[in-house]
Amino acid sequence: MVLAVPKRHGSYTTVLPWITKLPLNAVPVKTERNCLSYGRQVFRKMYFTVYSMLETVSIIYSLNIVCLCVCVGQGTKEEMVWGKLDGFSFWPGIIIPCRVKKPGMKMVEWYGQRMSSQVSQTNTYSHICSSSVSAGICLCCGTESVEIFHPLFKGSLCLKCKDNFTETLFRYDEDGYQSYCTICCYGMEVILCGNDSCCRSYCGDCLNILIGQGTFDSLKELDPWICYLCQPHRPHGALIPRVDWSIRVQELFANNSAMEFEPHRVYPSIRANLRRPIRVLSLFDGIATGYLVLKDLGFKVDKYVASEVCEDSIAVGTVNHDGKIVHVGDVRLITEELWGPFDLLIGGSPCNDLSIVNPLRKGLYEGTGRLFFEYFRILQLLKPKEEDPRPFFWLFENVVFMNTHDKVNICRFLECNPVLVNAVKVSPAHRARYFWGNIPGMSRPIIASQKDKLTLQDCLEIGREARVTKVRTITTNPNSLKQGKGVSQLPVLENGKEDNLWITELERIFGFPKHYTDVRNMNRQQRQKVLGKAWSVPVIRHLFAPLKDYFACEQLPV
Repeated sequence: MVLAVPKRHGSYTTVLPWITKLPLNAVPVKTERNCLSYGRQVFRKMYFTVYSMLETVSIIYSLNIVCLCVCVGQGTKEEMVWGKLDGFSFWPGIIIPCRVKKPGMKMVEWYGQRMSSQVSQTNTYSHICSSSVSAGICLCCGTESVEIFHPLFKGSLCLKCKDNFTETLFRYDEDGYQSYCTICCYGMEVILCGNDSCCRSYCGDCLNILIGQGTFDSLKELDPWICYLCQPHRPHGALIPRVDWSIRVQELFANNSAMEFEPHRVYPSIRANLRRPIRVLSLFDGIATGYLVLKDLGFKVDKYVASEVCEDSIAVGTVNHDGKIVHVGDVRLITEELWGPFDLLIGGSPCNDLSIVNPLRKGLYEGTGRLFFEYFRILQLLKPKEEDPRPFFWLFENVVFMNTHDKVNICRFLECNPVLVNAVKVSPAHRARYFWGNIPGMSRPIIASQKDKLTLQDCLEIGREARVTKVRTITTNPNSLKQGKGVSQLPVLENGKEDNLWITELERIFGFPKHYTDVRNMNRQQRQKVLGKAWSVPVIRHLFAPLKDYFACEQLPV
C-alpha cells in the first residue's frame, strides 16, 4: 500500500471563499518510491495561504470534493452534514464539539478545508447512510441533475462529471497506477490497490464520505490493501460496486457514431488475479512503437510477433528491445497456425496509395493499398469463436486524408466506424489519423499527460530556439520539416541562424527516447524515413491504456 498525489490538468474555479481560477498544472515531485507530493512554488502548492478579513488560514486546496453527504455516526458528534454559509452553496462538514455554542447553532468543521464555523440548524441537514445510493445523485459531485449511470458503483454521473470521467478514467502515471480516483476521477491524495495487476486508486474524500469518516486513514495501515473492485462483491457503506461493472464500463465508451454497425462484442474486465501476460501480433510493425508503449504502460508481454519488411525498421526494433521481438517477414506469408493464438492484433497498412496528398495514388484495391486486405484476412483468422470467452482486441490505423470511397469500404470490411485522433493534442506535431478497432474507450477524449512534450521548444536541444509552437505533419519527405504557408522557413533558430530539426529532436516530437533510431549507422535521411512512418507514442499510449483491465501488468520503477 502506497500513497500518491495525482497530477492535475486545465484550470478550474473553486467554490472556496477568496480564491478564484487557480491553475492546476502542478508538477509532482518524487519523495520516495511510488510516493508523490506537490512542490511549494507559487501556484504549484498542495498547501497555500488564504487571507480573510480576520486571520490567515492554511488550508488544503480541494477541487470538486465529493458532496454526497452521509451520516457516519449517531447523535451530534462526528455526524457528517451539509452546511451552508451565506453567499455560498452547501458544503459537506462534520459536527464537532464546541465550548461556547449559541442556542440553535452547530459547530461544523468544513470537510477538506481545516476551517470551522458555527451554523444554524436550519442551514444544515444530514442524510443517513443506507445500503444504497440514489440513482438520481451524481456520485462525484452530489448534484441531482444527472446524465448517466456510474459504470463502476451504484449511483449516477452528471454531464460535467461524465465528461471528466471519460477523459481521465484510463489515464495512468509513470508508476502504472491511475492518475485520478476510480470513483470520482478527481481526488488529491489517493490510496493504491495492492493487488497484482490492479492499477486503481481511491481518494480520501470519496472513502471518508461514502464509507465513513476515518476510512482513508484506517486503510493506510493495511499492507497490502485490496480495493473494492478486486474484493468479493458486497456493499461498503454507501459505496456499492456494481455486479456488472466490467461490462458497463465498456458500454460507456462505445463508439456509435457515423454509419450503423452491429456493436462489437463486449468483453468483461478480467479480475486482477486472473490476468495473464499479453500476446501480440503487429503487422506493418515499423520501429516497434506498439512494443515500446506496452512496456511503458507496464504490461507483461508473453510474446510480440512483428511483420515488417524494412530492414532499417527491423534493426531499430531489435536493438532497442534486446531481441525480444520475433520478426516474421512479409505479412502475406502469415498464417494462424505458425504463431497464434494472440490477444491483440495491431497494424496500419502503407498509406501512400490511399493518401490524397499523393496525386499518383492507386487506391484501396491496387498497389500497397491492397495490403489492407492482408490485415483483414489475418483479423478473420485470429478472431475467437463465439463460444470462446477469452478477450481479443484489434486496432487498425491509416491516414485521415483518404478518398471517401476508400474510407467507406474500410469501414464496411471492419464493420465499425473509425475514431479520429490527432497527435497535436499530446505532442508538438500535427498528425491526424483514423483508428478502427474494438479496444474499449477509443472514442474518449485524448488528454496530455505530464510526461508529454506539448511544444516544439520542449523537444529542442540546449541553445536552440523554436520559431513555432507546433510543426506540420512530419513525413518521410525532408521538405515536411519546413514551416509556414507560402513562405517556407526552417523551424529552429541557432545562434541567430535558421536550422532544421535534429533527429534527436524528431524522436522527442514522436515521443521516442533520445537516440532511439541511432542504429546500423543510418544517416539522417534514413532515420527520418523510419520516423515518418511511425505512430505517435502518446497516441498509442492513450489507445492501449484500457487494456490494463484485461492483461497482467508489473509495477513500474519511479
